[in-house]
Amino acid sequence: MTRVIAFLLVMAVAAPAAVPKLTVAYRRDDHAAPLYAACLYPKDFRARYGLYLKETKPRVLYDLFDGPRSTLSLRLTSFDSDSAVLAALLSGGAQVGILACEELLTAVLAGKPVRIIAPLQRRGDMLVTNRSVPAADWKEFIGWIKTQDRPVAIGYIGRHLMTVLGFTQALEYENVKYVGTVPEGGLSPKPETVGVRLVRVDDWPVLAVELELGRLDAAVLQEPAATLVSAVDGNRTIGRIDILPPGRFEDRPGTIIAATDSVIRGQGDAVGRFLELMAVATHYANNRTRNTLAAANKWLEISPVLESVSLGNVAFSSRPDFTFTTGIWNWYFALRLKNAVPESMAGYMEEKDWLGVPYDSLLLMPALDRAGARIIR
Repeated sequence: MTRVIAFLLVMAVAAPAAVPKLTVAYRRDDHAAPLYAACLYPKDFRARYGLYLKETKPRVLYDLFDGPRSTLSLRLTSFDSDSAVLAALLSGGAQVGILACEELLTAVLAGKPVRIIAPLQRRGDMLVTNRSVPAADWKEFIGWIKTQDRPVAIGYIGRHLMTVLGFTQALEYENVKYVGTVPEGGLSPKPETVGVRLVRVDDWPVLAVELELGRLDAAVLQEPAATLVSAVDGNRTIGRIDILPPGRFEDRPGTIIAATDSVIRGQGDAVGRFLELMAVATHYANNRTRNTLAAANKWLEISPVLESVSLGNVAFSSRPDFTFTTGIWNWYFALRLKNAVPESMAGYMEEKDWLGVPYDSLLLMPALDRAGARIIR
């Protein structure tokens, strides 16, 4: 009996530890391009970083290898909306999500137990006009608005978007009054003084139709929707709007990586390994742009011409720099000024307090250190 017990103990020690598993939910667009590149260029990742994915089932199942050792099993699942990615996280159907920053922050305001654990993509906020608008840039667009004898109709998608909040601040800076479904706060302008009417639309295909029919003069859009809409019937992109004055949303957070509180606590090691992969993947995306474009083209099956324009307007980074953290704070403060923050959240008037609510960097910082050592080796 003693020999049997001893044998079992030896086998237990010798047996390899079970590889942890993660399901990663992502919105199917080019904001997840670094992940596509990691899946489609394993040899390049292995040579450059020693960290790479081995495909088991295309676009679905992958094993993460650190040199010769398998460290993580990944299941990828795609969705057509950020809300669906968030629902997968909250239901436990996925442990990690790649989705728009605003969707996550809005969930935080609603008291949901989910947090940002890393940035991923930024920039790409664009202003698209229909063919009848005689403007080539922001200055000409504002000048045209001020000559109109009616409110200019500008469409947008979503709720509480940083894109739209930054745009309304730019209108205020230019002394253009607006009305619409964006939380406004304060007194409503007199009808005869209104220069812009903001119109919320369900999705970009609907918005494209409204532009084509002339019911919308312009649209505030994020990439890749901006490029897709600008390719329709003479519409055109006339510039980035995240860099408009007063500049509070320049290079704001775009797409982020998120997880629930319970996953952060209970599966931190596995999530940290995934964050390390994404850190080297963002480095790869910014330095191997042709391969990243090819990966996005193959994964999404979108025209290479359109995809190259869209990816050219965005940037990738897993490092939470100043613009990332300040952008989250500016979003919160802009909504506070418009009385759009629930009372339960309205006490976080200092950046250090507010950032602790939606953002948890505990797993990211060690992952960035490990990734940095791989990048410079």
